[in-house]
Amino acid sequence: MPKTENQAPKRPKQRKSVSALTSKKLYQEADNRCPFCGVADVAVLEIHHIDEDPSINKIENLIVVCGNCHSKITRGEISPADVHAKKMELFWTHRTSPRQAEKSPRQTVSVNAVSVSDSIIANTVTFGRKRSPRMQYPVDAIGADTIKKGYIDYLIKRYFDYRQADASYGSHRSFSHAEIHTTIQRRFKAKTFFIHVSRFEELCDYIKSRVDQSIQGKRNRSRGVLTYDSFEKYEAEQLRHGR
Repeated sequence: MPKTENQAPKRPKQRKSVSALTSKKLYQEADNRCPFCGVADVAVLEIHHIDEDPSINKIENLIVVCGNCHSKITRGEISPADVHAKKMELFWTHRTSPRQAEKSPRQTVSVNAVSVSDSIIANTVTFGRKRSPRMQYPVDAIGADTIKKGYIDYLIKRYFDYRQADASYGSHRSFSHAEIHTTIQRRFKAKTFFIHVSRFEELCDYIKSRVDQSIQGKRNRSRGVLTYDSFEKYEAEQLRHGR
């Protein structure tokens, strides 16, 4: 049945409140700090919906950020690809870090409240456990090579941007930021940045093929327009700016 001019527009998706349990897990995942700027003031931290759909409160679609970075995400200064990459980093870091929060002893020290600040009410301060060190990649993994890891990030970002651009050509294929990482892990038998450095070119070729299969990628190829920089060009640029 053809659409009529009087057809009612789609109603915006309604925001659903995030449960207390999910919020707790998200703040633990982020170590109570913004993963982009590092601010550790819980009072300014907020929960962002990665796919911009406020009705989907699955933990994989949520990330804790500060209000300032939240605004940058909304304005596009922090790209969806960067947000997703940071979420994946938080997820795997939190998943592989030791869970000793409940077992760690808490230290209590006494201080002179007058000598420190008149705003301190009690003279007993309790310190929790120290932050767990960030996950280190194996020395022979792609993630351990700053430039190679950066180039993979760059290609994945191109893929995200091109897939999102597909919608402007009328494509309504479903799109998930997590899908490419899941597919890479299934294909290479390792998480993206844990893949052995010897398979770097193979991984690059795979991600490039995904970019090329997007509508914009196909258009660029037919017109002879470059869709992404070569690794050699990317490396030269990084080294030039690193001097």
